[in-house]
Amino acid sequence: METMPSFSPLSVPQPQEASTYDELSMQQSLLFSDSLKDLKNLRAQLYSAAEYFELSYTNDDQKQIVVETLKDYAIKALVNTVDHLGSMTYKVNGLLDEKVEEVSGTELRVSCIEQVLFKTASFLISQSDFHRKRETKLLLILDLQYSHASLGVLHEVGSAMESSSSS
Repeated sequence: METMPSFSPLSVPQPQEASTYDELSMQQSLLFSDSLKDLKNLRAQLYSAAEYFELSYTNDDQKQIVVETLKDYAIKALVNTVDHLGSMTYKVNGLLDEKVEEVSGTELRVSCIEQVLFKTASFLISQSDFHRKRETKLLLILDLQYSHASLGVLHEVGSAMESSSSS
């Protein structure tokens, strides 16, 4: 009987600490890419095992042993594949959760900036209104003072004219 192809467990590379956001994104992309490559390698291993078991079954007299070995191998391969898919799902969910948190944080910062801008604009408008009202009051006061001064000058001029015409 030929030697059966070994079923290698899928590799799980350990991430190193990333110092920047770009490095972290690159590491996550590489890990995901490696996981996909592992799945493709698993497919090739399964095809190779299928060919081996097919040849063994047709060439071996102990067909029951070949069938049992095939069952054991297929179960291990299936468990390994499901485990790997679960691991990938966990990684993708973690990445999505991270992105959702990032977007939520950005939305919160934008909302805070909008509030500050609204309060600043309201303050500037109220200050503008206050200064406009103050200017209006000053102009009214100056106008009144000018009117009184003009009337006083006219009254003095009128009085001076009357006194010069009566003399």
